Amino acid sequence: MSKNIFIFFIFILFFFSKTSLLFSKQQNLKVQYILEKPYKIGKNWYYPKENYNYSETGIASVYPEIIDSQYTKNGEKYYKNKVSAAHKTLPLPSIVRVTNLQNGYSINVRVNDRGPRNNFRIIQLSKKAAKILKIKNYGLVSVEILPVLSMAEYKKLKKISNISNENLEKIDDLKKPLVKSENLILDKKNKKKKEKKKIKKTKKILPQTREKKDKLNFKKYTVVPVYLRIKIATFNNFEDAFDFKNKFKKIYDKILLSLAIVDNHKFYSLKTVALKDIKEAEKILSIIQKKGYKNAKIIIEKK
Repeated sequence: MSKNIFIFFIFILFFFSKTSLLFSKQQNLKVQYILEKPYKIGKNWYYPKENYNYSETGIASVYPEIIDSQYTKNGEKYYKNKVSAAHKTLPLPSIVRVTNLQNGYSINVRVNDRGPRNNFRIIQLSKKAAKILKIKNYGLVSVEILPVLSMAEYKKLKKISNISNENLEKIDDLKKPLVKSENLILDKKNKKKKEKKKIKKTKKILPQTREKKDKLNFKKYTVVPVYLRIKIATFNNFEDAFDFKNKFKKIYDKILLSLAIVDNHKFYSLKTVALKDIKEAEKILSIIQKKGYKNAKIIIEKK
């Protein structure tokens, strides 16, 4: 009996020592600028780098509902009710402009984590960011880095060690909208405040409400119809492209050969026909990549 009590006592000590060690590590975790070495997700390699010309269209994922209050790659805490995102290669943190191509909603988003783990997706949004953009589980988006704000983040990290989603509104650079635009996405409380303002002109807008509007720079763009395709390969001459097309038909026969002229140079691209939706596109891309065409990717083109 006494032996069992002794073993139980040792187990309790071990458990609490591990827990306190983990807690102390989390407490000492500092927010930092991250640009790590190349890493691998599945069979794909990714190469983080500073790219202040970054602009891409593709598919966005959303963080799972169960993930909350966990530390991100650069030492900040992820909160599902805060606006943030994960990206595979951009410096952490970075500020990007994310636009939902299906409804035109667009906001500034802070990138502070690595992901998504799905190799077909280009960015993973927090639940709050996805809710504002009206994206449920995934959606078509354009992502463009904001160089001035991103570089300001890097400079501020040298002076401030506790930057996080919780105090994002304190950063002056993020208060200033890039363009003068009205906040078109307001929650119910703000809508009521706006209606009351019309009735009672003497009532002023609260500073916090104004900060929230400016911080993310809400905007709604005109929706442009798009095609969802898979780009398989590109060639410099027509003969090679045509031969490839005939061989590739054994894998997938609904493909087109298109010509693009860039700086007086001709490029022949092999693409699929327009696909029905994201699920179909990812299913076909998976088949193509398994056949060895690892550079094939989903693209979004204007109609």
